[in-house]
Amino acid sequence: MRTITFTLVAITLLIHSEARGQTLLVRSEATGLTPRFEAGLQLGPSLGWLRGNKTLDATDPLLGPAAAVTLQYGCSKTIGVRVGLGYQRKGTTSEVTFTDINGSVIRDGEIHSALDYLLIPVMMRASFGNKAHLTVGVGPYAGFLMRSRQTSSGGLDFPAFDNTDDLEKWDMGISASLGGSLPLGDALAIQTEVRYDKGLTNVSALPVINDGSIRTNAVCLMLGCSYRFGKAA
Repeated sequence: MRTITFTLVAITLLIHSEARGQTLLVRSEATGLTPRFEAGLQLGPSLGWLRGNKTLDATDPLLGPAAAVTLQYGCSKTIGVRVGLGYQRKGTTSEVTFTDINGSVIRDGEIHSALDYLLIPVMMRASFGNKAHLTVGVGPYAGFLMRSRQTSSGGLDFPAFDNTDDLEKWDMGISASLGGSLPLGDALAIQTEVRYDKGLTNVSALPVINDGSIRTNAVCLMLGCSYRFGKAA
């Protein structure tokens, strides 16, 4: 008799627990709340260029690396806030040709101006979809200049020149992104993202010809993965 009574009590508690869990799940879906944080790692190429005066406008973009770690908090089912910390190379490529007095080419090559930044973007992101998600984001960023130098390639044999002191330490701007994610399970997902960074401040610490400026731009293609964790509030 005791065994039967114990069994009935256990079944009752199990049914009550299952019903409560289903109620919480339905409530979470109905309110659109997401109970998880999301940490991510991204890597990819970055195409950067500079603008602000006629000399820079005549140069070509510089291809370099980009990497970031991110942490996102889900404010709702579709809206989240993401903070990142990453490395990004911006700069320019200039073609240089040396000729003799007769106009014959002696040698030619390229000069690369590479600006290495520690980037801190803060983005408001919106996500759409059930399993695979389309994500758009926008927000400000701050970039700390770690190093700037000029190097040469091709037929040129110029020594590398460090010009970090000629530039401001901070670059402030705005970022916009478009990407997608595909879940590999309850917590893990793969991600791809195209991000555009537009510098809004003059990063030159010296006067620029014709009262110009030096401002940064970059487009990144970021690939990576993310892991969702945390409990409902």
